[in-house]
Amino acid sequence: MPQSTENFLPRRMRRGVLGVLILTVALATLLVFMVSQRYFERVEAQTAANRSVLYLRSVNEMFRQHQHLPFVIASDPRNSTALGKPEEEPFTSARLKEITQQAKLEAIYLMDAKGLVVASSNAGEPQSFLGQNYGFRPYFQNALKGQRSDYFAIGATSGRPGYFVAEPIMVNGDAPQGVMAIKIDVSGLQRFWESNSETVVAVDENNIVVLASDPSWLYRPIGILDTDVRQRIMNSRQFGVETLAPLPWEAKPAGRALVDGRAYLANAVQSDWREWTVYYLHPQSLILRQTLIATALFSSAIAMLVGFSTYLRSRRIALAYQVSERQRNALVTTNHQLEVAQTELARSSKMAALGNIAASVTHELGQPISAFKNHLAAAEIGNEITSPATAANLNKLVNRMESITQQFKFFVRGRQEDKKAVRLSLIINETTALLSDDLSRQKITLECADIDPAIYLYGNQVQLEQVFTNLMKNAIQAVADTLNPVIHVTLSETGDQVEIRIFDNGPGLEGANLSDLQEPFFSTKPSGVGMGLGLAIATQIIHDHEGTLRLGSVDQGAEFIVTLPRMHDEESI
Repeated sequence: MPQSTENFLPRRMRRGVLGVLILTVALATLLVFMVSQRYFERVEAQTAANRSVLYLRSVNEMFRQHQHLPFVIASDPRNSTALGKPEEEPFTSARLKEITQQAKLEAIYLMDAKGLVVASSNAGEPQSFLGQNYGFRPYFQNALKGQRSDYFAIGATSGRPGYFVAEPIMVNGDAPQGVMAIKIDVSGLQRFWESNSETVVAVDENNIVVLASDPSWLYRPIGILDTDVRQRIMNSRQFGVETLAPLPWEAKPAGRALVDGRAYLANAVQSDWREWTVYYLHPQSLILRQTLIATALFSSAIAMLVGFSTYLRSRRIALAYQVSERQRNALVTTNHQLEVAQTELARSSKMAALGNIAASVTHELGQPISAFKNHLAAAEIGNEITSPATAANLNKLVNRMESITQQFKFFVRGRQEDKKAVRLSLIINETTALLSDDLSRQKITLECADIDPAIYLYGNQVQLEQVFTNLMKNAIQAVADTLNPVIHVTLSETGDQVEIRIFDNGPGLEGANLSDLQEPFFSTKPSGVGMGLGLAIATQIIHDHEGTLRLGSVDQGAEFIVTLPRMHDEESI
């Protein structure tokens, strides 16, 4: 009985101490939570105030820049003269275009008293303002009354939002004879706001969102829009075809707002122009997250004391596991490096053998080709070849044979720099002309896209012809036993790259991948047809021209895709 009491009392004491510890931790956690929440709210409120000033400055700068420019342009007598002389339009538009480029504006345009644009900096462009009538715009109507006017709207012609500033054109102090207007593109500022992780909104004098970090909020009123105001906006087409659907926005006490179902700390600042308001919205969920993190850290500090011994044991296990994992990773890495080394060794052996073969071929063919050239020259001198076309074709073929042996030397010796600007169309045409007899003999339909003669590549023409000749020959051999054989050659451009696709409707590659095909001596052709060197040489030439070779994804047949860098026009001159 006494032993039982001794065991009972310590258990009661341990439960009591545990209860006190739990209650203390709970009270301390609650206190930390409340203090942290107030602290982070003050900090974030101050941050919101500072950040909103920075965003407000960007809005003010957008409005402030170029405010003087319409007055200066409107004061130019050449522009007022152009109002009554249609023949002056090309000169006026050219002058306005030059000013637009210098000032980095979207557009400058001159309107007559009826709102018709008689000269524009974007004349001749797809979305030119020239000939458009903007008499319905408030900025035109106000400027025609003799006062400077500004306005934010979605462009009726371009569909892009912009800030318009208009200045009346006065002639001899009379009533305005026309209006000079500029358009400042605000899409750059909109993209800048979208790219940031912060939430910021600018609303105009009618409480309609005109700039927002969330593009889905654009052109939506944050309150009930008066019917007359809505009608006036629709008549002026200020926001194009936007329906002005309300944005769920509920103002809360203490500088808070509920926007689109999410709670924010809202700091509002007023712009210097057009009574715009900029709201910087800081999500309250982030404040709650910071508060919870601070509370969790404090609570964890106490919990760490209780679980310190467990932590030490788990730490030792974790360290042992990390050592084992590092050793396993090192072993995997070593095995992978060994596999790569074995692959490279095999490839090097094949390439070395290929180099020896290439050297022998060029050596053995060099003298016969040279003798062939001499005999051909002698035959021409002796008039033994009566057809000039035949002589020209034979000379062309022997020159090509000599060039190909020279390319074999290139393959043996490595990279050469005998490159220049060459036309892609000429390379494709020479390739198809060379293979025309094979195509005709096998009754193969060749569908070759028209190649723009303005597309230039920087490279060696003979090497590139060798690449496409090899790929075309592979396609011709692939469709040899195919009913209705077809070969497609197509071209597409992506940025600074050109992509040439060669497709055939043959039996395909029999499961071989590109890596296998690029291996020297690998071939999917029957025994005795080729040596399996073509794609290996073609791949090296393409890589030397900073291009790539890959397989296309087709259901039937095979498609090879060659991608090469395109020269710009100014580089090809």
